[in-house]
Amino acid sequence: MTAPPPIRVILIDDEPNSSEALRALLEHYCPEVTVIGQANSAEQGLRLLREQAPDLLFLDVEMPLGSGFDLLEALGGVPFNIVFITAHDRYALRAIKCCALDYLLKPVSVADLRAAVAKSQRQPATSATAVRTFYDNISTRHQPGAGKLVLPTLQGFEVVEVARIVRCEADDNYTRFVLTGQPNLLVSRTLKEYEELLSDRGFLRIHQSHLINADHVKRYIKGSGGYVQLSDDSIIEVSRRKKDELMKRFLPGG
Repeated sequence: MTAPPPIRVILIDDEPNSSEALRALLEHYCPEVTVIGQANSAEQGLRLLREQAPDLLFLDVEMPLGSGFDLLEALGGVPFNIVFITAHDRYALRAIKCCALDYLLKPVSVADLRAAVAKSQRQPATSATAVRTFYDNISTRHQPGAGKLVLPTLQGFEVVEVARIVRCEADDNYTRFVLTGQPNLLVSRTLKEYEELLSDRGFLRIHQSHLINADHVKRYIKGSGGYVQLSDDSIIEVSRRKKDELMKRFLPGG
């Protein structure tokens, strides 16, 4: 039986030591991989990617004189898989995960590296839409309601505008997105992950099972914790411990 061709890999990281360490790990623990090139800046990486045709790119998130996302924007099409590498920025990690992209956290562990390589063999090339959406999420993260999300579904993924999200509801280890003007979506991520991603975009966790978009609140109804009525006319219970947070959001001087 003929062995499958090797996975052609390019490494782009502004820290030469990190790049060499990653190469050594790949060569030792991932025999199915062949490293065909390395670059230590976004500019060098862009030239390398235009010259070579990798199957898989390991790309540093933040680099001097241009980020990994600047590089991808300049490149245009992305006919390969991407694994982002980062040493920090928890927001970036959450956004990558919610866009169905993969990442490695420095220092890279052998188990995580092998899992990322195996995942790249099972999935099609990284969606250019997913990359652009992640870039939009990072660029507009401090603007309530701005940007888009890539939501992984059982059929593939859906790109939605944040402003269209009315609420998110926990469903075991899934999250149900209720949207304006389109059908609900069931996503294979937990509500907590989306709470972390959307909390600085005007979303409030008002109950263990509900994350709401404050822009879609129509009225508040008093009670022990109370209830909110949203733009889709759903009425959602507010837990007692979340009531003060909700009041501060809508009545900051109250």
